[in-house]
Amino acid sequence: MRKASLKFAVLLFTSFAILFILLAFLTLPKFLLLDMWLMSKGVYMTANRVQEGLTYLSLKGVNLYGKNSKVVSFDRLDISLRVPYLLLKGVCGDGYLTAKLYPFGRAHLQGKDLGCFEGFYVKSLDLSLNDGIRGTAQLLDIKVKDIKVDELSLTFKGRSFDGEAKTLGYRLVGSGRVVVNKKDLLNSQLNATVSANGMRLIIYGSLDNPALEFKR
Repeated sequence: MRKASLKFAVLLFTSFAILFILLAFLTLPKFLLLDMWLMSKGVYMTANRVQEGLTYLSLKGVNLYGKNSKVVSFDRLDISLRVPYLLLKGVCGDGYLTAKLYPFGRAHLQGKDLGCFEGFYVKSLDLSLNDGIRGTAQLLDIKVKDIKVDELSLTFKGRSFDGEAKTLGYRLVGSGRVVVNKKDLLNSQLNATVSANGMRLIIYGSLDNPALEFKR
């Protein structure tokens, strides 16, 4: 009897929490909610034009900044409430990036031919984030400080991944691991080494802010 009452209480609390979030999304200024959420992540946003509807938010001329520099710019960024997820779609030229954000932290990211990130070009992206990370990412023209990588391909397998990099005429291959952060999946940590002919490229940092380092 107590277990049944406890399950009912948890279900009731969860239902009220979801209802509260939905009401907040439907009634409060959506641009303000988005801006506050991004600021809590250390990201700052500007937009040339804002349009809000009952279940959507459409922004044009969007720039997102980290603490020290611009991170990405979109010609258009659309956010809409679907069932059972929140859909984000950013468009830049002929490329796009979409994110489906599900309850309890699950997410699915897809992108293609996106050249509006500072420091790299997204050729293709298809990642599912849950307890682990699965899928593929292909990035081109990566520039981190004085390091330039022509192409970086990653295949995620849950809590590990394989990597291949092309730079300075070399093809480097290797593997690494993922330490998943369930509370903030994009802050999951990467650690990998790809190498060839005495040259090593170390990939480390978080999923949303990876770093590269050459070693010989």
